[in-house]
Amino acid sequence: MSDPSTQTTCSPNRGNRFAWLALAALLVANLPLMLCMPLTADPVLYDLQAKTALTGGVLYRDVVEPNLPGIVWVHMGIRSLLGWSTYALRGVDLVIVGTIALLLALWPMRRSGDDQNEPTNNAHLPLTILFVLWCYFSMSEWTHCQRDIWLMLPAVSGLWLRRLQTLRVANTTRPAAHLFGWSLIEGVLWGAAFWIKPFVAIPATAAILVSTLLARQWRRSAIDLAGVLCGGAAIGLAGTAWLMQTGAWPWFWEMATEWNPTYFELGRERWTMSRYLSLTRRFYPWCLLHLVAVPVALRSLWQVAQTLKQPRGTVRQQTLAAGLLGAAYLGWLFQAHFLQHLFDYAHVPGTLLAIAVMANAWPARVEYAPLARVAATGFALLAIAITPATDPDRLAWWGTCLREGSTPRVRTALQRVPLPDWQELQPVIEFLEEQDLKDGELTAYNVFLIHLYPELGVRPSTRYAFLDVLTRIFSNRSDLIHEALSESNQRFVVSSLLENGMHPDDIEAAGEVISRSLPPAFPQEHLHEFPYNQPLVFRSGQYVVHRVDGPVGPLNTDFHPLERERIERRVAQLEK
Repeated sequence: MSDPSTQTTCSPNRGNRFAWLALAALLVANLPLMLCMPLTADPVLYDLQAKTALTGGVLYRDVVEPNLPGIVWVHMGIRSLLGWSTYALRGVDLVIVGTIALLLALWPMRRSGDDQNEPTNNAHLPLTILFVLWCYFSMSEWTHCQRDIWLMLPAVSGLWLRRLQTLRVANTTRPAAHLFGWSLIEGVLWGAAFWIKPFVAIPATAAILVSTLLARQWRRSAIDLAGVLCGGAAIGLAGTAWLMQTGAWPWFWEMATEWNPTYFELGRERWTMSRYLSLTRRFYPWCLLHLVAVPVALRSLWQVAQTLKQPRGTVRQQTLAAGLLGAAYLGWLFQAHFLQHLFDYAHVPGTLLAIAVMANAWPARVEYAPLARVAATGFALLAIAITPATDPDRLAWWGTCLREGSTPRVRTALQRVPLPDWQELQPVIEFLEEQDLKDGELTAYNVFLIHLYPELGVRPSTRYAFLDVLTRIFSNRSDLIHEALSESNQRFVVSSLLENGMHPDDIEAAGEVISRSLPPAFPQEHLHEFPYNQPLVFRSGQYVVHRVDGPVGPLNTDFHPLERERIERRVAQLEK
C-alpha cells in the first residue's frame, strides 16, 4: 500500500501547480489588454498637474485640485523617468499591483520554528496572487492608476514592518535605538501613503493598536510609537517644505480650508443606498468575499482579546499575522464606506485585503485544506463565468492589441465606462490639430474631455481643467470660474452632449455623425448659455466644438449635468 503521508501531500502539490498555471494564463491573456485600456480622467488630471510643476508652474495655483499632492509627486517621478505615454503609466500600475499581490500572498508564510503545532501548507500562495490580480483585472479603467491602489504599496509595506516590529518590541533584548530606527522607517511609509490619501490613517492606527496590545511592553511600545510619529512627521515636513519652496503652500492652504469643506459635504450628501447597491453590483462577485472576510477578521480580533487574558509571553505568529491584517482590513472598510466618496476605486483595496484575510485563514492542516480548495474552486468558476478578465468577447481583442496597440478602436472596445467615446472623439482631435492651438486656447467643458489636453499637447485655458464637475462641487465659486473664463485666451471650447444630459437616442437621431449643427432635440432654452451661445464649428456625434467669439455669458450649470448615478445609467444604456 502507498504511504499515507504521500497521499496527503500529492493533492496540494498538484493544486499548487494548477494555480501557478492558471496565474500564468491570466497574465498572458490580460496583460496586453490592460496595457491598451485607456486611462480615465483622474490620472490624466494628475499628469496635467505633474507637467505643470515640472515646467515651472505652481500646483494648486495653476490647476485646481482638492486633494493632497502626493499622487502628483509620484506622477512627476514616473514621467521624468519613463516619459508621458499611456503604456508607461499603466506599466507602473501593473508593477505596483503585482508587488502588492506578492506582499499579500507572502503574509501568511511562517518561518521555520513558528507555530510548530501547525504544519505549514503554502497552498494559499499562488491562489492569493491569482485572485488579487484577477480581481484587479476585472475592474473598470476608473479604478486603475488611482490613489487608493497606489498608496497600498507603502501601506502594506508599513504593515509588514509593523508585524516585524511587534516581535522586536516583545523581545526585550533588542536595544531601544534599534527599535526606534525601524519604527522611523515604518512612519515614513505611512507618511508617504498619507500624502497620497489621508484616510490611510484609519487602518494604520488600527494595526498599531493591535500591535501594541499583543506586544504588552508598554515602555518599549512608547518608543516604538514615537519612532512612527517621528517618521511620519519627517515626511510631512519634507512635503510641506516642498510646497513652500515652490510657492504652492498658500494656494494649497486656501484649497484645504476654504474650498474643500464644500467638496466633502457634497460627498456625504451623495452617499445613498441606491448608489451603494449600484456599487455592489459592479463589484459582483468580488463583493461576496466580504461575507467571509469580515467574520474572519472579527474572529482574529477576538483571538487578540483572548491573548490579553493569558500570561505575558512570546507573541504567536499566527495570532499576530491574523490580528494585524484583520484590523487593517476592517479599518480600510470603515474609511472607504463612511469617510470617502462612494466611488469604485475607493473600494478596490478593501476587496484585495479581503482576499488576503481569507488566504491568511487558509487551513494549515492538510486535512482541512480540501474544503478550502472546494470553496476557492466554486468561487473561481463563478468568476470565470461573469468577470471581464475571462470574458471571451474581451479576450478576442488580444491579438488586435498586439498588432495595433492602444488605438481609438481598441480603447473603445476595452473600456468599461464608455466615456469618452474614443472613436467619436478622434475627429474632434484631428479638427483641433488643424487649428494650431497654443497653451491656454482650449477649454474642455466636461470631465471626460480632459484627455484633449495631452492629446493636443496644450494646457487648459484656465486653472479649471474642466467645468462641469468643478461648477457643481464648488458652486459657491462659480463667479470665480466665470471670471477666469472671461479673462482667458480661449479660442475653442469642447463639450459632450451626452455628459451634459442628452439621451443617446436623441443624439443619434440627428443623422450624420460629423456635422456643424446641434441635434434637433437639443433644449432650445439653453442656447443662450456657455458654450452653446458661441458659434458651433464642428460636431462629431456627442462632441461639439464652439469657437469663442463673444462674451462668455451665463455658464451652463442647469442643463441636467450628469451625476454619477446618471453616468451609470448612461453606461448601462450604451452597453445594451
